[in-house]
Parts: sequence; C-alpha cells; structure tokens
Amino acid sequence: MSPTLLLTSLPGPLSWLLQTTVLLTAGWLFYRTALRPERFFHFNRRFLLLTPWLAMLLPVLLGFAGPLLRSWLPPEASSGRWLTSSWLPDVTVQAEATPASALLSGGQWLLGLYAAGVGLLLGRLSWQLLRLWRTTRHWPREPAAGYTLVYTGGRRPVSSFGKLVFWDETANLSAVESQAVLAHEVAHVRQGHTYERLALETARALLWPIPLAHCYPRALELTHEFLADAAALQTTAPLVAASSESYATLLARLALRQLHPSLPLSHSFTHSLTLTRIRMLASTTPRRRWKQWLLLPLSALVLLALGCEQEFDNTPPPPPPPALTPAAPEALAPPPPPPPAFTSAEQMPEYEGGQAQLLADIGKAIKYPAVAKAEKLAGKVFVRFIVDARGTLQAAEVTKGIEHTVQYPGSNGEQQSTRVITPGAQALNEAALNAVRSLPGKWKPGRQDGKAVDVMFTIPVSFAL
Repeated sequence: MSPTLLLTSLPGPLSWLLQTTVLLTAGWLFYRTALRPERFFHFNRRFLLLTPWLAMLLPVLLGFAGPLLRSWLPPEASSGRWLTSSWLPDVTVQAEATPASALLSGGQWLLGLYAAGVGLLLGRLSWQLLRLWRTTRHWPREPAAGYTLVYTGGRRPVSSFGKLVFWDETANLSAVESQAVLAHEVAHVRQGHTYERLALETARALLWPIPLAHCYPRALELTHEFLADAAALQTTAPLVAASSESYATLLARLALRQLHPSLPLSHSFTHSLTLTRIRMLASTTPRRRWKQWLLLPLSALVLLALGCEQEFDNTPPPPPPPALTPAAPEALAPPPPPPPAFTSAEQMPEYEGGQAQLLADIGKAIKYPAVAKAEKLAGKVFVRFIVDARGTLQAAEVTKGIEHTVQYPGSNGEQQSTRVITPGAQALNEAALNAVRSLPGKWKPGRQDGKAVDVMFTIPVSFAL
C-alpha cells in the first residue's frame, strides 16, 4: 500500500483541539464577565448554544479559508502568490502501519481514548432518554394546546421534557400558584428548550477533553429558567398574587419540599438553581445592551489570533545547518554548490496544478523504503532544486539528509563521533530526491524585471513511522 500523504491545509487533531480550546475559553470568559449579569436572556441563550459548535467548526473553516480565497482571485492576481518563498511546505510521508505498530501508536491511542469518551457520554445521554421513556410511557396523559400534560401522581416533581409537561397533582398548590408553575413549564415546551439542551449535550460529548465545555450546559439551563420565569410572570401578570415577590416566595417554598431524584434531562420548576433565579427576579438593574456589541471586537481578535497561529504553523522551517564534512567514508558527502539562482522573484515559478498538486505529486511518488521500516528509521530530508528560465527542474540535491551519529573511543581515550548513513537512511534520502526529480508536472518559469530567471527552492520531506 502506498504511504499516506498528510496535507497541511486542515488542522491536525492536536491543533484543532488547541484552537477549539482557545475559542471556548474566550467565549466563556466573555459570558462570565459581560453577559451573565445581564437580563437579555434570549441573546445569552443563543450565545451559549452556538459557541461550542462554532468553536468546533471554525478551525476547520479557517483551514479551508486560504485556498478558497485564492480560488476567488483572478488568475492574474493569484499567479505567483501560492509560491512566495524559496521554502515550500513540509510534505510528510507515513509508513504503512502494521498491526503491532498500530497498537503501539501513541496518536492512535489518543484518538481511541477520545472516541471512547465521546461514546461514553453519548451512551449515557441515550440511556437517560430511554429510562425517561420507559418510566413515563404508561402514565395518564391529557392533550393541551401545544403540549401534553402527564400526571405523575407524586412519582415525579413538576417538570417538562420535549412536548411533555409532567404534573404532580398531589402538590399542595393554590389555583394561582398552579397557573404560575404550569406557565413556567409550558414556556420551556414552547421555546424548545429541551432540544437546545440535547444539542448542547451532544457538543459537550464531542468536546469532553476541554474542561470549560462542561460549563456551557449548566449555564444554558439557568438561562432557560430565566426565560421561563419571565414568561410565567408575563402570563400571570393580571393576577394579583402573581407579582415577582410572590413568585419568588413560591420558588423558595417548593425548593424546601422533599428532595426528588436528579432530573438531568428535564426542566424542573422545583430544582432549578432557585437562589440564582430569585436574585434575578429581584434585580432592577437596567439592561446594558451595549455589552452585546463587545462580541464583535472579541470575535475579530480571536479569529485574528487563530489565523496567525495557522499561518505560523505553515511557515517554512529555518534553513538546515550547513552540510557536514564527512569523517568517515560512510558519511554523507556535502552537495556541490548550486549554480547562481534567485531565492525570491517578483513572479515566482508556477507548478502545473498549483502548490497542492506539487505536494500531492511528491507524496504519491514516494514509497517508504522497506529497509528503513526494518530499521525503524524516520526523519526529515531537505531537497533543494532549481527551476531555470526555461521552466526545467535542475540541480536537485539533498542538502541535509537522515544520518546517524556514532560515538567511539579515540586513540587518546576521548570520545570521538562521526556521522554515518545506514542503508535505511540512504534509502530515505534517495526516495525524497528521486520524487522531486521525477515530478510529472510542468513549470512556468519565474520572472524578475520582466525576464525569465532561475529560482531555487527547498522542500522538507518528513518520513514518519
């Protein structure tokens, strides 16, 4: 099987996780400092629901952004822009994994651990849904306008899930109090809070390695309660006993009743962050809408930081050290000095199909040598070549290859060292060099001051087991 070419247009798993963590952290800090004390609950609700999903998708979208933007440019503007440096992006060639090496691969262990965590949390969520359905499917029900009333007979506190409102008819409530509690739960149903919580729980499972991902569902639950409280007060406003003070008293009295089992998926009037809800009911602070607009500069800063991080990831590595003078016949001989050539030109040479095609052609041409896999040898080979004024690839050579340092006692008793090339290292060096020499695509030469010129490039080829 041919080796896998790992292109750099998309973020790797660790890079994706880091960028997602940055986005989630920035969003949570913004919510805690600017949004949570305020009473624009609908804005907070949308912010908490969408931020985890955007944090997952934005790193991937940013990975696509560069090539997509270049595709929108006219050929005159985009020509020469994709090769703006004499250093090309790194091409990584990975050896075919055998069953034994796959079991010992640290990256695969991490991916397996991540998948196990996602499966565990999604399985737990599915079990909660199944248990709720099995427990309540035979309870008496009464259809109503936009919801279904399910009578619990004291087996479950007043709560809601989906289109169902679980009603404890044994609760000692007056007619006015019953109307307020029912209006609260109906608000959950009509605003679709259950489905939003399920969506956020799914995002939480996908982002479980990030600690702050587990804070968003709790914050969204509290925001849902604020929205339902506001709807209940508005519905029962014509009633004399339905003031915010009496509603807060009802909250406190029901919260002091006997404890019920945890209801992780239901919106419960009785067990829903009661003290926080009472404080919000008593708040008279005016709504500072200007805080919502702070999200725009914050988003711009975070996106700029992520864009710079991805650009840093794609910058070429520093030039390799000068070739080493061999201390033994087996050592790597330094390459001859290349003919004079530009390292940067006003119009850089163009490879047929673009940079992505260039990297793909090099990756397809390389077969991980069996002798290198037998030696468990990996490393990076730097290949330098010149695209001359006729568009011909010339002077391809290895400027720094894979080699070993061998230490041995010298004649004076001191440790001596020399760099030697094993058969596996030699095979890797030759595989990278031959791949560049055999590139099938044609080159359009670079130009300087309107004249075709020779331009030199260096491309790193990484071999990974």
